[in-house]
Amino acid sequence: MTATPIPLPSALAASLRPLQLHDAVAWSAYLNRPGVIEHTSWGDISPAAIAALIGSYAENRDALRWAIVDTSGRLLGTVGLNEIARAHGRAELAYDLDPLHQGRGLATHAALAVMNWAHDALGLQRIQATVLDSNASSIAVLERIGMQREGILRQYRKVRGQARDYWMYAAVRTGQGTAVPRPSPHQST
Repeated sequence: MTATPIPLPSALAASLRPLQLHDAVAWSAYLNRPGVIEHTSWGDISPAAIAALIGSYAENRDALRWAIVDTSGRLLGTVGLNEIARAHGRAELAYDLDPLHQGRGLATHAALAVMNWAHDALGLQRIQATVLDSNASSIAVLERIGMQREGILRQYRKVRGQARDYWMYAAVRTGQGTAVPRPSPHQST
């Protein structure tokens, strides 16, 4: 399974394309900015580790990743699906964004586009996301795209050696439509 281009609203002046090996340096560079991975479970974010991760997406049938790029092809962030389980109709949504490009709706629109694509193109009924309980920005994105908070996963994943709590969010398709964003009570429009 390979990631195919997915359109984003033209007003964003950005698009989703399959992640490529040459994106490793730019991806590693913004992940290494102060505070970017503070509220995530990222481990090794060196260019070599990121290149290996990109290579694994090309070989892995259980994960897909897209680059969020501007009109000149510059990497702004990434979005993808991990743990794709077609037999069970589910996958886990993941994304990150260069902090220089936050606040424009890129993460929200990219996450929504991939979530809807997973429902439509892959026929998955459940798209879920786990988010560190301290990651307010990511929680806001998940709520803006219509995901529902299902509960807390205690000591779910180690973050730099320490077991941490995560919220579980999900969007479940209950019919023949796609998920639509709704305003979050925690976020102004």
